[in-house]
Amino acid sequence: MTTAERYLRYLEEIENGRRALPQGIVLQKENPLERAAELQMQIQAMGLGQFLRLCAAQDGETLSDAEAALSPEELMQALQPQETEQEDEPPKIDEPDGPRSAYEVLIDCCSLDEKLMYYLIDVLRRDAEEEFQKLALVTARKAFTQADFLYWFATKEERADEEEFICVSLMDACLSRLAAEGQVELIAALISGDQTTFELFRCEAPELRQFPQATFEWYEKNYLQRFYPLRYLLKHNGVKFPKENRA
Repeated sequence: MTTAERYLRYLEEIENGRRALPQGIVLQKENPLERAAELQMQIQAMGLGQFLRLCAAQDGETLSDAEAALSPEELMQALQPQETEQEDEPPKIDEPDGPRSAYEVLIDCCSLDEKLMYYLIDVLRRDAEEEFQKLALVTARKAFTQADFLYWFATKEERADEEEFICVSLMDACLSRLAAEGQVELIAALISGDQTTFELFRCEAPELRQFPQATFEWYEKNYLQRFYPLRYLLKHNGVKFPKENRA
């Protein structure tokens, strides 16, 4: 077992309640995401090496200096997706219902807390790579780059089925037109998922008026539930999305 694998095992056991908190760590938050962030902050304060030694001591083990040596940079490198994965495939998280995209896990976690969502937007806008990777580790327990995450998000509908592709193309066109017209409140209501607003809007919008499939259920399934409102918010807040091949 590598040092990085040992660290991840300890984290998972603590989060799942199979390991008691090591001495010096006290968690007060109840929300799973907030507890994970609280745990990470306390681990950073005491040092990764000390955390590893304390957890090992719980199992009656004594780690050598080499076994307890793990820098944040080495951990992030160890958590990068393996070369055997397809280039555009996001790293996967094992969940009870099956493997799930680590990118979607990050988005879902940030969506649980308004402050965390604002932090994600700020980090991406500033192109703060180190902060982004720490956020990825806290939320998805995987390290991945901003470039890969944003490329996946920018090209998401290109890998979707025809229905989703059409919905995204039409709704993005609608939102772009509304932005040019300065209709900020209408945009906010639409991307928040207000059904009444959407149904009134679709009767007037030239992009949707002649498209009978454009029901609220269609919009909810193919746009709201597929994270496209967040992509719009990121773009609106100045986050640059790559569309060409990554370096």
